[in-house]
Amino acid sequence: METVTTTASLVVRRASITDCPLTAAVNAIDGKWNLICLYWLDSGTRRFNHLRRLMPDISHKVLTETLRSLEEEGLITRTVYAEVPSRVEYSISEHGQSLRPLIEVVLVWGHGHIQWLTGAQERV
Repeated sequence: METVTTTASLVVRRASITDCPLTAAVNAIDGKWNLICLYWLDSGTRRFNHLRRLMPDISHKVLTETLRSLEEEGLITRTVYAEVPSRVEYSISEHGQSLRPLIEVVLVWGHGHIQWLTGAQERV
């Protein structure tokens, strides 16, 4: 059985290369679903449909685009297994794992923001 793993670092988009570190970071993680997808992949390798179940509000098309974008940025890897039917798995890359502290901080902030919103609604 032959497997093919694509590493996004091999296909880094030239358009995202910039001298500004903040622009480079925003370009890499831009998009409503990118950090959410990275969050789920950071906890383990997933197949496409498993990701869809974890993120029920994302459409098939948008998930496909999100995974392609993350792969192009070198943040995830896509492994295709030579099986019938074919099996494709996604996992966070070593480079993508460097985003773990950012994901954790955003998650903590999100919890606080939910509490703040809840408290703001109670004050109205």
